Amino acid sequence: MGRCRNKTALVIFITTLVAFLIVLWACFECRTFCAPTQASNSELKTYSHAPVKLLDENGVKIDPTAKNVKPYSSRKTCGACHDYDTISLGYHFQMGADRISDNFGKPFGKPWVLSDGMVGKQFHMSYLTLARKRNFSEAELGMTTYEFAQTCGVCHPGGGLMEFDRDNKRYDTRLAKDPKLATSFDGDYYKSAWDKSGVIEIDCLMCHLAEYNGKARADQLSRGNFKWAATVGAGLGSVEGSVKNGQTPRLTYQKSLFMPGGFVSLKIGKPLDANCLLCHEEAQVKKRGHVYDGRNPDVHKDAGMKCVTCHTASEDHQIRKGKSKQATVRDDLDDPSFSCEGCHIKSSFAKKPLHKSIPKSHLKSIACATCHVRETNVTAVHTVDTTTGKAVGIPTVKTAKKYGESARWTPAYFRIDDGKIHSGNALLPCWWGNKVGGVVYPLYLSEINKAYERVKDNIKDNDGDGRPEANTESEIKTMIAALRDVLSGGRFIDVSPVYVKGNKIWQMRGNRLISIAYHPQAKPLNWAFSHNVSPAENALGSRGCVDCHGADSKFFNSPVVVDPFDEEGRQVVIPMWRYCGIKKSVIEAKK
Repeated sequence: MGRCRNKTALVIFITTLVAFLIVLWACFECRTFCAPTQASNSELKTYSHAPVKLLDENGVKIDPTAKNVKPYSSRKTCGACHDYDTISLGYHFQMGADRISDNFGKPFGKPWVLSDGMVGKQFHMSYLTLARKRNFSEAELGMTTYEFAQTCGVCHPGGGLMEFDRDNKRYDTRLAKDPKLATSFDGDYYKSAWDKSGVIEIDCLMCHLAEYNGKARADQLSRGNFKWAATVGAGLGSVEGSVKNGQTPRLTYQKSLFMPGGFVSLKIGKPLDANCLLCHEEAQVKKRGHVYDGRNPDVHKDAGMKCVTCHTASEDHQIRKGKSKQATVRDDLDDPSFSCEGCHIKSSFAKKPLHKSIPKSHLKSIACATCHVRETNVTAVHTVDTTTGKAVGIPTVKTAKKYGESARWTPAYFRIDDGKIHSGNALLPCWWGNKVGGVVYPLYLSEINKAYERVKDNIKDNDGDGRPEANTESEIKTMIAALRDVLSGGRFIDVSPVYVKGNKIWQMRGNRLISIAYHPQAKPLNWAFSHNVSPAENALGSRGCVDCHGADSKFFNSPVVVDPFDEEGRQVVIPMWRYCGIKKSVIEAKK
């Protein structure tokens, strides 16, 4: 009886031991968790994420000492524990790629627009036109997806159209099987080298790694080293060679970062403001002059709030966002409560404004930011001029050489679809197109550049800012004639070049240059203010009615630019009250 008990106990002991060893082995082989025993408690407390075992695109553990070592793959590494496919549906990764179509914009009279996101969309901030999937000649091709990845990829975190083509096939494997695609007029493959560059998977660390090097990543993308970019941006290694120059990139890992078992310990956690600003800083400066470096006040930042305090997200990575009239990216995900009123009026967690001295009629007709975003100390872009074949951003301050410089400027005041008066930057159009019926097709920058190179000696810098502009009748007619020659026999059956500037479209009628005023495509982009909120004591109205209705008030009397340059190269301005459609009788406050 005792022997049976001992035998049973021995079996239980051996079974338990085997089970323990299996769990220990599984733990050791786990792709992301279970830190090596050498890591100290202090090291573990430093990071919010356990050490990670890096895997390449084949799921093989990275050995930093191996020859011809491959870059790490986020799909295999991060996707071992996180639902990569679900995350990839987030609008930051798709940017309209999940809705893209060659015919998307035709019902809206904009056949060059391929989606409702930033992929395949165009407005006068960037005149780069994404190529359609199916084209019949080289002249039809705009910027191919491969070119998009090298340039616009600097702010695209990967996934979506950076990983899969418009047939939902992975670029590198498809091109390797069918090399002829690179010589076809397929907008995803024309003159591409996806089979050598690899694809751009979601770069998780671009958002979740502290001190991520966005410039290093952008440099790799510009070289065509797509699948190496995330490794270099994360500081895991360095790369020599360039796919763009016909070379095979050579990766060298930072061996000192690796622990036993192939683990690396990184500062992975919730996105820091610096991670968000890798992409959003440049865009915010261009659009609104918004910065977070102290040059403009921001009461929310000063109160210790972070980007992710408001812009929250669940595991699906559909980050909370408000409504934007101009930047349409998955409008169905807009949160109507994500606004000044949503926090300060309708919620219980934010301080409620009293507005004792402000008439209720003003609160109904004026947006919150119009009064509360007071300081504009950083230049934005008021015009993007494409005359040279490059999208040249002209700053909101005439003496500034580049947007982003410190200089004070006065915003425009305008109404948008909610009927309220908003403040912001009215970005003016200044571009060349081809008019077919009542629709103006934006020309490719390459087409404009060809025309400009033919006549550039006749296009002068009339306003003295160091940039040539087409503002005189002679210059406009010269460019239109050059564009007609460039476009002849190309992608348009009907060739009728026009110039969109200010609120007018200029075109030739016989030998005469005529203008069409207030064409829908000649409207400015009104980028309403949203961040950089001043302290309440500095808001418009804090000194009473004179803040707006006083003789020296900028609210009604500030000049608003409606044309970047007239015949003399001067800006054409009108008073704000007129621009905003306010009757002059309401300018002076009743006494």
